[in-house]
Formats: sequence, structure tokens, C-alpha cells
Amino acid sequence: MSTITKKGQVTIPKPFRESLRIKEGDSLVFEMKDDMLILKKKERKSILGLGGIAKDRKAGFGDEREFAKKIIAKRAAKGGLKGG
Repeated sequence: MSTITKKGQVTIPKPFRESLRIKEGDSLVFEMKDDMLILKKKERKSILGLGGIAKDRKAGFGDEREFAKKIIAKRAAKGGLKGG
């Protein structure tokens, strides 16, 4: 059980924080279902998932900068780079 402060804050009991691996600075998502409040930990996304540049590449292997240069060079050779 937890009590709401005058600022609308609650303390998440330690067993729940440990179970969800919630730590200071993590983002949480609130959802309503009927008369229940559902709290979920927002998963952090890896930078490797951005833009699809590393979709066929395993994380943590080799020089990522060189890999990115090769991908950009291939894209430029295929039809140029778009953007300003």
C-alpha cells in the first residue's frame, strides 16, 4: 500500500521496483483499464535500431563508425543521398 502526497506522488514499494528493475530516471507508462491504474516500465530503445542502418548488424562487434561510412557510401553510390 502507498499513500499519495499533496503533489500527487506515490512511492512504488521496493519489491515491485526490483521485480520490474525500475531505477531512478526510468520512464513509466500509465494506462487505465476499467477502475484500475496499470503502471508499466517504458523500455529503452537501442540507438542501433534508429533508421534501420544497423538492421543486419550485431551490436557491439567491430568499428561502428566504419560500418556507418560503408552504408552511407553504398547509399550514395546507388542513387545519391537525399536531404539538405
